[in-house]
Amino acid sequence: MPRMPLVLAPEILYLIPMEIRPVQEEEFRRWRNAVRASLGDHVSEEDTRFMREHRVELDRLLGCFDGDAIAGSGGADSFDMTLPGGNIVPVAGVAYITTSSTHRRRGIQRRIMRRIHLDARDRGDVAAILWASKSLLYGRYGYGNAMPVHDWEINTDYAQYAHFPKWNGRFIRPDRDEAIPLMTRVYDQARLKRAGMVTRTDKRWIYEIHPIHSKDEFFIVYLEGDEPRAYARYGFKHDTDFAGATNVIEAVSTNDASHAALWRHLLDEDLATTVKAKARPMDDPLYWMLADSRRLKRQLTDGIWLRLLDPAAMIEKRNYAVEGALSIEIRDSESGDSTAFALDGGPDGATCSETSATPDMTMPDWALASAYMGTVSFSMLMNLGFIEVRAKAFEAVRRADAMFRTVPSAWNPHHF
Repeated sequence: MPRMPLVLAPEILYLIPMEIRPVQEEEFRRWRNAVRASLGDHVSEEDTRFMREHRVELDRLLGCFDGDAIAGSGGADSFDMTLPGGNIVPVAGVAYITTSSTHRRRGIQRRIMRRIHLDARDRGDVAAILWASKSLLYGRYGYGNAMPVHDWEINTDYAQYAHFPKWNGRFIRPDRDEAIPLMTRVYDQARLKRAGMVTRTDKRWIYEIHPIHSKDEFFIVYLEGDEPRAYARYGFKHDTDFAGATNVIEAVSTNDASHAALWRHLLDEDLATTVKAKARPMDDPLYWMLADSRRLKRQLTDGIWLRLLDPAAMIEKRNYAVEGALSIEIRDSESGDSTAFALDGGPDGATCSETSATPDMTMPDWALASAYMGTVSFSMLMNLGFIEVRAKAFEAVRRADAMFRTVPSAWNPHHF
């Protein structure tokens, strides 16, 4: 009688051991190929080498190894992030999350995310941030949609200013190598003023403005005297011989006047009939400067997702718009544990410690992460049923809205 082939039931597959561990140097090329293949891309030897030299920290890269096969991947980049009030904290920039199509629904992503968070805590990171490929993926791991953004599109025939701050600087068009140090100076000034922005190293600047991949980019820098105050990176897509669209890749300014000057230049580019820009801050004043503001099409979408790896430290490190005290119970999405914290904070700082007192509010960690940066309100989350409020403590929700309010709104233009 012929021997029947062994067929494993789906639930048995979960019992087959797979190892999640850091990637070794000799495995990096294969790991990189597996990551990009899961995303539908091919990569060259040159691109892989360039990334290894200018971006990744090998000990922060993880692979899920099923024998010789790489079944999944994940990892993080190291950043420092500005909090409301100006304090700067270390965070993990989570990226490279993939699962091979041959290994779906086997818990790989959950195990990788848990390992990333454990490793990040061990390194001293107090939060994790990411750009989500799909908005339904990361709430289960404690991430909240903390920094919503607008994607823009405007017809340049209707882009005249009506109300705007005056400027008296000048523009230069540097090449790539001249532009990087000038843009770095602008970016480093801006990130100290805007909550949510992260550091960008010299190597990372070179990686972002890849000498091959960014060869079609243009750079414009606005100067006041000899000091750079704003910059933009952009490309041009030709629709016809004499018309097309300006695609703004990144535009950063250090003050309102330089912001107005920079966007006036971008909106006035010759032959551009349309200007498009992604991931603009929620409170960007361009809408209010335009004579016909309705012409600026703004599509709301999610930007940075935030997870509080050390809730007490994150609550204590930021400043608050007004003085106040709150007690908040947080349910951790990964462990299921609940911890109550007492917050006493204001414009000059805050204290936060665990408490045994009955909390004013109880919420999942992702809800607090969503509201943490001040763009998403506690009131809205309560009205939707995500936040439970103790009887006679509803005033605490309004107090939380007032305390966590952040001006300017949190924003991060750096994709990773």
